[in-house]
Formats: sequence, C-alpha cells, structure tokens
Amino acid sequence: MAKIKEHAVVRVEASGQVVRADCFGNNAAVECPACLHYPVLLIARRNQRGASSANPGKCRHCGARIHITDDVAQDEFQILNLAVQLATR
Repeated sequence: MAKIKEHAVVRVEASGQVVRADCFGNNAAVECPACLHYPVLLIARRNQRGASSANPGKCRHCGARIHITDDVAQDEFQILNLAVQLATR
C-alpha cells in the first residue's frame, strides 16, 4: 500500500460513507468523517501517520483518530477504507 491513485475513492469502512480526499503518491488528505471540518493527513507507509491503528492520523478539530485499514486496487480505480475512532473527553 505504498501508492495511492490520484482519483481514489475514500470511504469509512464501518458505514460506507464516502469522504472527500486529495490523494497523491503515498499521501492522502481526507476530510474528517466525524466532523467534516479539517483535512487529516494519512501516509500509506509503514509506521507513518494514518498507516495503522498504532499510528493514526488525528483531526485537529474534534480529535477523531483515523487510519487506513486496507485498499482495493483495480486497474482504473482504487478504494481506500478508513477506520474512525471518535475522541472521548
């Protein structure tokens, strides 16, 4: 999962909600699925922000923790699945 296609579909795995995203190379800036407020940067490389539940990306507005769970790549499209954990206060 080192390369994300520019026109990848990014969705929340549990709900199927599609979120806006700007993908390039191994980076994806995704709209926070919890608050739809700030973009959250995810890097599809081992031990990087957003690559696993141990290293999630974090929304600066609501504190939701987001990471890539898997991707389904075909010739013309790619679907990136995300897991979201809401912040507890």
